[in-house]
Amino acid sequence: MLMKTAPTVPATIAQLHHLLDAGQALSPTFRGRLSNHLPMAQQALLELGASAARLQAWTEHYETQLEPRVAARPARVDASRDLGRPDSDAAWRAHFGARIADVGAGATLREALPMLLPGAGGIAFHGLIRTGHAVLAGHEVELAAGLAHWAAHALPLPTTADGPPLAPADWLQALRKLPRPSYPAGALISGRMEAWGASPEFAAVAGRLHQGPDTLRDIALLAARTYAATGNFTVLHLLTASHAMTVLEPWWPEQDAVQAFSVAAAAGLLASGAEPALMLDRAPTRPWPALISAACDQDDEHVIKLTHAAWRLGRRWPDPAWRRAVERAIPF
Repeated sequence: MLMKTAPTVPATIAQLHHLLDAGQALSPTFRGRLSNHLPMAQQALLELGASAARLQAWTEHYETQLEPRVAARPARVDASRDLGRPDSDAAWRAHFGARIADVGAGATLREALPMLLPGAGGIAFHGLIRTGHAVLAGHEVELAAGLAHWAAHALPLPTTADGPPLAPADWLQALRKLPRPSYPAGALISGRMEAWGASPEFAAVAGRLHQGPDTLRDIALLAARTYAATGNFTVLHLLTASHAMTVLEPWWPEQDAVQAFSVAAAAGLLASGAEPALMLDRAPTRPWPALISAACDQDDEHVIKLTHAAWRLGRRWPDPAWRRAVERAIPF
């Protein structure tokens, strides 16, 4: 008599919340200035349909490289002083936690986003991305942690209004003509973006992308097509950050949300060194169920998050570029 295979038990939101609670004891960064991806990938795995056993096993595997969060007495934050200061994370976490308790998550996001969006690219978009995953998880403590990570590493990039708005193709052409700033070999994405942001030539071009109802979609598709063509690691972050922007859309400020993000996107694209792809390199061949199943088996947190972001973006804006980008990340 054949033994019956035990049924696969799916992960649940209760399991995710338990793991997110436990994860608050871990530092938001490790190995210097690398972002802790644990809560982001945990939420992505849940939504992609991973089993409870897989979510638990992936968590235990990933958290071995992380560091405990250093206890710190949270001081009162001062945005003029503490925005973009990595050592202010505890203060920002206490601040956002108190605001969520006082006025709720939605009102806190409406308060915070006008301050945070100009620094969307800070620590290579991970504050923005972590915040988006926290919203999807519906976990208020994790939301405070995501907003704090964003605030502590915010990277505002100055722009000047030198010239009329540019169509996407013209904007990309103007960006490609900019002189490359110097930065050390091996510089992290955020360091390269900061170097571009300090360039007056960048400031004169980056903020000139024409803003319309499809601008965020166009940036996201640019990231998907460019990643599909190049597999560039920095461009991957631009795609997942674009997805996070769509998650936060209900709480955007009335003006300039996408314009602020487009400046960070320009810096990220230039920091990548990748040639932007306006067309898809080739059509995808694998269906979503196969790609999603393969992503849930991956140990690489970036592949998990990319698949999740592309799958959700594809449901909003159907296009073959999303599947093709995931295929690039998960080869046969």
